[in-house]
Amino acid sequence: MKPLHLKKIIEVVEGELVFGTDDIYVEDAIIYHLHRLKQKNSLLFLDRRKEFQFEDVKSYEPVVIITDARSMKEEYKNALAVVEVKNIRTAVLTFARFYRGLFQIPIIAITGTNGKTTTKDMVAHILTQYYSVQGTIRSRNAPKKSFQYLMGIDDDTDVGVFETGLGAPGNLRYHCDIFQPTIGIITNIGVFHLDKCKTLENYIQAKGEIIDGLNNKGTLLLNSDDENIATLSLENYRGKVLYFGKKKTANLRASNIVIHDDGTQFTLTNNQKKYQVHLPCLGEHQVYNAMAAIGAAVEAGVQIRYAIKALETFNVLERHLQILKGIKDSTVIDDSWSLTPDALKAALKVLQSISNGRRKIALVGDIGRLGEHTEKYHREVGDMIAEQNIDVLLTFGHAALNMAKQVREQNKNIRVFSYVDVEEVYIKVRALLDSESILLFKCSNTDSELVKIKNRLIDSQ
Repeated sequence: MKPLHLKKIIEVVEGELVFGTDDIYVEDAIIYHLHRLKQKNSLLFLDRRKEFQFEDVKSYEPVVIITDARSMKEEYKNALAVVEVKNIRTAVLTFARFYRGLFQIPIIAITGTNGKTTTKDMVAHILTQYYSVQGTIRSRNAPKKSFQYLMGIDDDTDVGVFETGLGAPGNLRYHCDIFQPTIGIITNIGVFHLDKCKTLENYIQAKGEIIDGLNNKGTLLLNSDDENIATLSLENYRGKVLYFGKKKTANLRASNIVIHDDGTQFTLTNNQKKYQVHLPCLGEHQVYNAMAAIGAAVEAGVQIRYAIKALETFNVLERHLQILKGIKDSTVIDDSWSLTPDALKAALKVLQSISNGRRKIALVGDIGRLGEHTEKYHREVGDMIAEQNIDVLLTFGHAALNMAKQVREQNKNIRVFSYVDVEEVYIKVRALLDSESILLFKCSNTDSELVKIKNRLIDSQ
């Protein structure tokens, strides 16, 4: 964080100094109930509805407290200062907007059902060749993290690249209130988070909050081939819009897509010029991620040919379609990071693309966060799997039983095994694997039981 004079902060949040002095500099800022205190001379935004543990801050004293609790000035005498505000949440957002306004730099916000983390990592990989980048760590993209990431920006930062997660309506609006992005990306919109959004339509609209979050300026990058994105209204949006996809009308258009064991290549057309792109990662979905990343990097100031060149050395995050040596000389595609219907479909395409005559086996877990629509979407996923050219399907979990049932009914050529006991899954998979088989291991990283048996299927030598 850039050090700030407390007197200026008090002015910004329209607070009242009720204890201590305002003639000091603040070196970090946190929302007390959401973030960990890391250093002295920090500013704590303290919500009166949340408990304050005096012992938690003792080793980091002195601190400054901004709060809507009227008793803090009497209760806590070790602060450098106590500032009272009318509404703590308003104070947090006001301070965040002020702090963001200190830096005239591009900030890229990335959302979507699938591909957020990879696209964010691709953008950061390109930009770090030329700029100092502050960005999301791995896929830690919850709304509560946004304020912390913003505080990581200082005078040495050239650009921000942030993944903006969504669990419920309003989450993206909050991310954008904090980051004030100048470039926004929606990678795609599938089916997810229906436990909180309730319906697909509500989920689509929640993803669309990023459009308003750009405040009618900057650049919005959209997947031109995504049917759900196409339903979002841009009628009132006055900023720049760029489309990426396979359609001829896309600003960044992919063609001649080829997937090999060691990567993916395609032809990118932009402004009537053609470029050959080589990605060291697998899948047509990675082509979309790459186009979004290239488009964002160009908007941030990188020449397109340099952005393309940088992606040749991109390393995908582990457990994202990683090719590993399995037991009994088999091949395992480890895609155990996240599981949504569209992510599964993309992974199955990769399985078929690189099988090279080997027996194609897919192990799939329950798809979470579908709320009351769980059974319906597992059946639809089963219909999708039945259309694929695979040899064996194994499912684990009670919800996935519906998936397995659909495949059995729709495609008699696929051998189907369904389990709710994880050890039975392991025994069956182990029996199926050999040097002539390739296994797609597809589940969420929260499915701890399946993740454990995956590690037993990997050749540790």
